[in-house]
Parts: sequence; C-alpha cells; structure tokens
Amino acid sequence: MKIKLIAPHDPAENTLSSPFKLQRVNLPLLAALTPPGHTITIVEEAFAPDDLDQEVDLVGITVLTELAVRAYQIGDAYRSKGVKVVMGGIHPTVLPEEALEHADAVVVGEAEGIWSQLVADADSGQLQRIYRAATTTCLQGLPIPRRDLFSETKGKGYIPIPIGVETSRGCPNDCEFCCIGQTLGQKYRVRPVEEVIAEIEAIDSPHLFFVDDALGLNRNAAKKLFTEMIPLRRQWLAQGTVSLAEDPELLGLMKRAGCLGLLIGFESVQSDTQHEVSKIRNLKIDFLEATRRFHAEGFGILGCFVFGFDYENKDVFEQTFEFVMKSHMDCVQLRILTPYPGTRLYTRLAHEGRLFDSDWWLKGYPPDTLLYQPKGMTTDELINGFAWLNRQAYSFSSITKRFFGMSPWKRTLFGCQVYAGLNFSTRKRYFKALKNTQPFTGAFNATGKH
Repeated sequence: MKIKLIAPHDPAENTLSSPFKLQRVNLPLLAALTPPGHTITIVEEAFAPDDLDQEVDLVGITVLTELAVRAYQIGDAYRSKGVKVVMGGIHPTVLPEEALEHADAVVVGEAEGIWSQLVADADSGQLQRIYRAATTTCLQGLPIPRRDLFSETKGKGYIPIPIGVETSRGCPNDCEFCCIGQTLGQKYRVRPVEEVIAEIEAIDSPHLFFVDDALGLNRNAAKKLFTEMIPLRRQWLAQGTVSLAEDPELLGLMKRAGCLGLLIGFESVQSDTQHEVSKIRNLKIDFLEATRRFHAEGFGILGCFVFGFDYENKDVFEQTFEFVMKSHMDCVQLRILTPYPGTRLYTRLAHEGRLFDSDWWLKGYPPDTLLYQPKGMTTDELINGFAWLNRQAYSFSSITKRFFGMSPWKRTLFGCQVYAGLNFSTRKRYFKALKNTQPFTGAFNATGKH
C-alpha cells in the first residue's frame, strides 16, 4: 500500500501557539513501525502543502483539538476520492465518535502497539472502525523514527528547525485543565538512556527539542541522560516544570549537555491558583529563585501563564507583569484558559452551565477566545486585563529591560538572535491577535446569569 501520514496545520499565522516550528517525532515513529512492503510519505503542513492528487491507499492524520477542523477537511477530501482515512492523537482519543464522522477508523490511545495490525487490516480490506490501545506503550525497544521521510525543513526563520526527540511519556500530575494524564497515562515512563543516545547520534543536526510533556521528572534517569549527552555537543530546548530548579546538580548537567532554554509552565502567580495546579502545589522553590537559577546557568526561559482560573481575580494581570519584569523573563506565553474536551475542567464547566459553546473547536474561534464564564472576575475584566498585559509585556521598553535580566556574558550570539526573534515575532503575533473579536463579551454577568 501507499500510505501517507499527515500533520495538519492552520495557515493563519495567529493560530500558532508556539513562536517557532518543530519537526515532530510521532509520524516518523509510526513510519518506522510500519511493516515492510509499504511506501510511506510524511506531510507536515507547517512546512509544505499536501498534494491531494498524489496516489495513495491509506491516509493517517494526527489530530490536535485546535486543528480538528483542518484535520476533518483533509479527511473528508481524501474520503471523497475513495481513500481510506484513519485518525489518531489526543482529539480522536477523547472524541472518537466525532472523528469517525470524517474518518474510516480511529485510534484511541497510543498507536504504537496497534499500528501494524491496523495497516494489515487496511491492506486486506478489513479496516475496523475503532482501534483501542489496551495498554500504554512500552518505551523500550522503539525503533529510530524515519526522519529521512521529512521534506526539507531548514526554513527561513531566525532559528534553525529543531528536531523533536522523546525521552519520556505520561505525567503524574493530575491538573484539571490538562488531559495528558487521561490520554498518555499518569505513570511517568522513561525510555532507556542508551536508546535515546543512539537516536540522538543518528540525527544529522545539532539542534534538538525534547518533546516530553515533563522532562526530567525521573531525576536519576535525567542525570544519566544528560551526562551521556555531554560528548555529543548538541544544542537543545525543552519544556519542563519549575521544579527542575530545585536540583542544582541537574541544572549543571543540563547546561553541560547543551541546554539553551526551557519552556516553563508557571501557570499563575497567585497562590490560591497555584494550590489548585498539581505540578506547582508542592513546589519547594519560589518562582523568582527558580528563574534566577535557570538564568545563572545561561538558560533562556519562555514562561507560560494562563488566565481565567476560578481562584484568580483581576489583580493577576498587574501581578504577572510585575513578576515577568522582576524575574527578567526572556519570553512569555500568555494564554486565556481553554476548556479542552477530555479534561476535568471541561466536564466541570459543562456541568455548571458555564460553557459558552460546548463544541467550540468546530467553530473556528481563534486562540485565546474566552469560551466560558469566569468566576473570579467578569468577562470584560478578564479580556481587558489580558489585552493590557500583552501590550505591557511586549512593549519595546519591556523587551529591552528583560534582555538585560540575564547577564549579557551569559548569552551567546545565537542566544541573542533567538531572544530578539522570539520577542519581536511574538509581539507581532500577539498584537495582531488582540484585534480578534471576543464573541461572548457581555454574554453573562459576574454571577453567570444572562
């Protein structure tokens, strides 16, 4: 069979949640797990458009909730040509029946253990509607992903395209607004260090991005990995929790292994909300000291903050700006809380009658649309405060002041380039997004009544 694996992408610039592109690991891993005798093509729409006229027998589409509409458009287009379509990923896992309206089959859960059977069934004309993973994937013995199937992805941006590498899966933190625990399991699983090292050695690029949702939660495994990475002389970015800063030895090894920067989910600066976020609740270090330790190692920090938690009040915007400036945050990601399907947050808000639109992901709302009635402030207070914070955090004076938070000698020339690129591109994207209409402003008052 001719098999095509597709990662959808919305071409609208302001739909990007990340200011840089990343070469994924999930599709090339599935390609490596495909039985012999089949031809595989990988399409990353973020890098190159798909050729709908290409001859193909089976199309696999990975689906994120934000890109569900685009994924469904692709699925419908191929099915209209008589091509079988299978969908997988987080969104089809939590809403398989919805996905089946646009696909012939859906994978629920992790695909690695059932992909070979799915391909065999498709080849024999016996494709089932739902393939449900019975267990989580064992991360030992996974093949090296088929990155050779990617088209040219050098790009023209200010930062090289980092290559995604996975060292672990799952998250023991049961945060209400996140569905990672439900979809990938709450047991934190790590890959054998020697297998990760072998994969990194096979990558023909010095620029990596660890795609783990929570890098380094297993401290011993992380220290072994970073120790063995030191001779490889790679440069890498990752996403992790504030708790990484609790371990100075770990930070030192990360630096020696080539860490340039981290995406850190601070979520909220208000203590009542922090108590409700599992990954922050038992933190043994405060945010300012954590950022100081990251900067002391020369790590750039992209701090992520979410607004609209029930325990937040309208003071959160000024308090966040104060922290961002005092900590000299290198770059900030500011988001309005989104009630994703499959999360306990979505279920609770639906039960409380606070969702403005129950299937919002099908309506084409741009990111940071307020989709529910907040509790600690009015809709107008949340939207206006969010807009004010964006303008303050990304004013030219703020960008300049934050730059000098990390001693200039700690920044490499490449780091300076990344800092400028991230901040100015994010400023442009955020300021453009602020012009988007908020469809539910004034729909409810502070008590949630019409």
